[in-house]
Amino acid sequence: MRVRIDEIPDSGRSLGFHWDQQMLGRFVPPEDPFKVELLRPVNVLLQLDKHPDHVRITGSIKGVLQVSCHRCLKPFAFPLDEQVDIYLVTEAQTDRDDEKELDPDELLYEFFDGEVIEVDRLVAEQIFLALPVKVLCSEDCRGICPGCGVNLNEEQCRCEPGSSRSPFAGLRLVKKPQSEQ
Repeated sequence: MRVRIDEIPDSGRSLGFHWDQQMLGRFVPPEDPFKVELLRPVNVLLQLDKHPDHVRITGSIKGVLQVSCHRCLKPFAFPLDEQVDIYLVTEAQTDRDDEKELDPDELLYEFFDGEVIEVDRLVAEQIFLALPVKVLCSEDCRGICPGCGVNLNEEQCRCEPGSSRSPFAGLRLVKKPQSEQ
């Protein structure tokens, strides 16, 4: 969805719509190993307010995603309840310094061409930013055994007691003692 700035009245514009899996799929590369799916459509409510030097977008994005745990690889439901507060400014209004340390308040700013707001792109960004860096089904997830590969949350490890779990343990079989050479 695209919204032209000149179509936003002085009183602001409210947007309410649902996002389905097809819309999310437009922003996820097909070869992405981290699969994100929607268990039900995402509900998006946004308010666009036009100001002389920026456009402010506030609202919420709510839904339920299905993601895979980074430790045990088991898919689980991840609730999404993201509050949106973005300031859109044109690049002409920003300083052209080479390097500048950003204040925390400046992290709310995004750039746009000054004419059209790409609402779908902003929604996708907010969904992906809501995901943690390390997605876990639970804080106490035990993951997968590196030796036998079982999910340690569901089964007991089948590795022999005392066996080495080092990825280099197999090299002992290749190396011959000095006396045998």
